[in-house]
Amino acid sequence: MSPAARGAKRPGTRRGDARRGPGTDAATGTGMSPAPPPSLPPEWRQFVGRWLEAEGCAIKPAARGDWEVELAAALQKRWRRQRVRLVFDPLRATLPRGAWYTAPGSSAGRRILEAAMQEPVLTRRTALAHVPGVSEEGLATVCRVRGLAWGPARLGPVRYERRVSFHAVATRWGGLPWQEPWVVLIGSRGELLEWHSEPEVPGVRSRDGLYQMEEELEPGQRARWMEVTRAHFDRLLAEREQEWERQMGRLRDAELERLGAFFTARLEEEQERLRRRTSNGDEVELEHGDSTTIKLEWDRRAAEVRGRWAIRTEMRVWGLSEWAWPVADLEQELRAGAVHVRLKSRVDVARGRPDPPKCPSCGSPAEMLVRARGSVACEHCAPE
Repeated sequence: MSPAARGAKRPGTRRGDARRGPGTDAATGTGMSPAPPPSLPPEWRQFVGRWLEAEGCAIKPAARGDWEVELAAALQKRWRRQRVRLVFDPLRATLPRGAWYTAPGSSAGRRILEAAMQEPVLTRRTALAHVPGVSEEGLATVCRVRGLAWGPARLGPVRYERRVSFHAVATRWGGLPWQEPWVVLIGSRGELLEWHSEPEVPGVRSRDGLYQMEEELEPGQRARWMEVTRAHFDRLLAEREQEWERQMGRLRDAELERLGAFFTARLEEEQERLRRRTSNGDEVELEHGDSTTIKLEWDRRAAEVRGRWAIRTEMRVWGLSEWAWPVADLEQELRAGAVHVRLKSRVDVARGRPDPPKCPSCGSPAEMLVRARGSVACEHCAPE
């Protein structure tokens, strides 16, 4: 049997474990060992199937819900075998010869995750247009006005532009380990459009394939996108680490405070004991020796606490999606007596949401517009 197949088997029950009883932990005998899960999450099986098909493997159903997988050439070279049988039943007493028990924490599960993480999966999608493309209020939904009135909104023709979403997992160690799914959406020039702490871009319906995107990408374009997005991920992760540091800092300081109170009490007891011994005429071989030992132990324990709460993070990109994204231009007038100002904005037709219009005076996105000396300005550049 190959080492991969031996490592994929689940450990069996030892003879001595049966005498401890069904509710007793095999290692400690405390009875605190949790029962095995009755089944694996359905998302894991779907992930393994999608990934194997994306890699070019052929999957055939086998008995008892197993899979017979004919591996692609790259995986044959990586795992040194042509085919493998995957078992997803965690309660299976024995495995067929050469089969892999496939769970997120098993040897086979780690092999699949490592291979899947080595190179991001590429998909192509088209964001479906929202109906209607924009509400009747138009820019009034994203920009308030004072002393002005909005005219009717006119939406231009819908066109599709290329966008790219990078899907990653942010992992935090130290104190309280945590994982967050992240998705970053960038434009064709690499500018950051939005990011979410979710596995997919929210609020978007999609279908497979690119619509109205016949032109091919330049050589190395995806690599440049990846490089730019890495910088976006680093900046966002630094901001997230600051939030984590504030959260973890309170818990770390509370533990250090409890530790300090404990050792302070021990020092006071040792000083009181030493004072009583010297007042009774007893000899002290090493003056303040026990106090020094307590202080050294205090420093060692405090260093352990700080090291345990130190934040260590990792960002792993696992997926890349190219999008054909529907957008359109929106025109709308602002009116107040003789003042008529026409504003333009872009509309995200996939969500039916317009961007805030630009201020006619300073050109920055405006959340509120007011009348200013026969014209229109945002609340920041309007005169008092």
